[in-house]
This record gives sequence, C-alpha cells and structure tokens, in this order.
Amino acid sequence: MKRPLILLSLVAVLGLGALGLWGPPSLASEIDRDRLVKSAGAAGPIVIVGLMTLAVVASPIPSAPIAMASGAAYGHFWGSI
Repeated sequence: MKRPLILLSLVAVLGLGALGLWGPPSLASEIDRDRLVKSAGAAGPIVIVGLMTLAVVASPIPSAPIAMASGAAYGHFWGSI
C-alpha cells in the first residue's frame, strides 16, 4: 500500500517542480531569444562558462540545465561551442 502512494507522491513532486522551473507551456513561446542574447552581451558566454566550471567542480550542481539554457539562448552550434 505504501509503494503506490510513494510513487504517486514522487510523480506529483516532479510535475510541480517542472511547472515551477519552466512555467506554463505557453511561456516558452513568449521568450525572445534575440533580445535575450543582446541584453546579455559579451558577459553571457562568460557566465555560461563560469556556471559550467562551477557545475564540474561542485558535484551537486547539474550541468544539463546549464547546457540546455546555453543551447536555447545561442542555438545548437554556438551553444555547444
């Protein structure tokens, strides 16, 4: 009896966490990538490199969200570089 309740609780927590991180599904279409990159300026790539370095050094920080944000902001090619 406890196992299904634990699994249901876990799914609910993950779903609410995803909603909190990414917001409602329509929010992604409202983000203007060009304006975001222009507002970050030259500091944007430096901040991403710093965050990736911090993620490698401090193991509890996951690097996947940083890489996904880099790809979303700068595109697949430039975000990978």
